[in-house]
Amino acid sequence: MSKNTLIAAALALAAALPAQALTFEGAVTQGATTVTDYSAIGLLSFDLDLANGAPAELSWRVDDEDLLAPIAFNAVIRNYTGAGLPGLMLTLDRGGFAGVGSVTRQFGGTATVSGDGAARTIRFAPEEYLDIELGNALGGAGKQDWTLGEAGFRVGDRFSLTVSAVPEPGQAALLLAGLAAVGAAARRRRAD
Repeated sequence: MSKNTLIAAALALAAALPAQALTFEGAVTQGATTVTDYSAIGLLSFDLDLANGAPAELSWRVDDEDLLAPIAFNAVIRNYTGAGLPGLMLTLDRGGFAGVGSVTRQFGGTATVSGDGAARTIRFAPEEYLDIELGNALGGAGKQDWTLGEAGFRVGDRFSLTVSAVPEPGQAALLLAGLAAVGAAARRRRAD
């Protein structure tokens, strides 16, 4: 084979390989919560089937083409907890949310997004019992993807997104009271 034939074959092989995209590195979940990743070049996309309110931590690696523009973000989050979700918390361990897009609920109601930087809280009124679409995951008219700022990312960097249920106000109060009781007991033991 000639040198030109080898170069042509190498170029054809390189063109046939898929371009690098955000690479899903895995998820840490509890119980029957599952994740299906659909990420592509410049797009962070997944389905999350929440079986409980415990946090789900999803991790990706940044590849070269992902740094050309802000990273689009969309997801479908399904509520399989058997109870209504008062809200969701989304937290990035690196980078931040550059823009907040659409939040679509299965049967209507309101969704209020608050927070800034790397954390967003979405509150539902009334509680959500089924699916939530963040961004334009299902290709609907008038929906907008969220965006992640890529500033500070380099090729090979890893980042994670934690998704968890927002506790109901009564549950949060019980949790704080329980933590206070544990702290008081620990102080008494130290004093003895």
